[in-house]
Amino acid sequence: MIASRALAAITLAAAGLLVTSCSVGAGPQSGGTEADYPNASIEAVVPYDAGGATDQLARTVISGMEPELNGQSVVVLNESGGAGTSGMTSVVNSEPNGYKLAFIAGGPLTVQPHYGKTSYSYDDVTPIARIATSPIVLAVRADAPWNTIQELVADLKKNPGSFRYASTGVGNPASIAMEKFDSAAGVDTKQVPFKSSSETVTALLGKNVDGAAGLPQGFTASVKSGDLKILANLGSVKDPSYEKVPTLKESGIDASTDLTSGIVGPKGLSNEVVTALADAVQASLKDTKVLERISSSGAVPDFGTGEEYAADIKSDFDENGIVLKELGLIP
Repeated sequence: MIASRALAAITLAAAGLLVTSCSVGAGPQSGGTEADYPNASIEAVVPYDAGGATDQLARTVISGMEPELNGQSVVVLNESGGAGTSGMTSVVNSEPNGYKLAFIAGGPLTVQPHYGKTSYSYDDVTPIARIATSPIVLAVRADAPWNTIQELVADLKKNPGSFRYASTGVGNPASIAMEKFDSAAGVDTKQVPFKSSSETVTALLGKNVDGAAGLPQGFTASVKSGDLKILANLGSVKDPSYEKVPTLKESGIDASTDLTSGIVGPKGLSNEVVTALADAVQASLKDTKVLERISSSGAVPDFGTGEEYAADIKSDFDENGIVLKELGLIP
């Protein structure tokens, strides 16, 4: 288990497995038992738009899970809205039979319930497995005048509020990471919320904002093409793709935010179902091709059992509550 999840807990958050069979709404076949689970396709809800960081991670891991699931397919359903809460709600309210799951990156469970607008809390799920840990990073255009986070801080000291950054949702892990950065560095940045990480990249490339905060994998393609650069690692986890990018603490700014991603199901899943799914995740994370795709995207593969992931969620929820209160975002 990777340490220093700081607000990784704020961790933003990531929800769903996939479903690539033609029977999207399929449930377990009649006569099926937990002993032969799964005997039908599985729906994996990603509570964000297709093409975003969480969606990419989900589809990669699922590709390695399917061979371990009795030949059944896992179909990804992108159910965006409400900073991830719409998709999360549909999973929480589903039957606890293992045929509807969520692939999440924290926020829908560890941040949004604090605002009092969700019909569920962080513990209204069955944690199945942790999949990866990622830092939140800050990206800017390749031609931006800043090459280090210290240069941006110096500029913001002279021009408070001049830096507008994109991130998904309001009060999500990335925006909280930026709030923590602002507080620790003594600067003021402005958030512009979008529905998905792919939209934040489009806005940044289109010069509608000055930067974008989110998971590394959301920026990888644009960094490789030379259109964007990663200005700072807002977390504590180092990934191979951005090994040379300093963390805030390495830059003398006392703030850190990482994000854990994993799979959950509705409350009440049986031990047999949880074990079957966790074993499939673990097998996927041993697949060389899956590991290469995850690592190249900027995430760090980090398998954890359902019990370990449950502890992560609880810790992240509690820590996020403290931070949100300190920032004045909740009473």
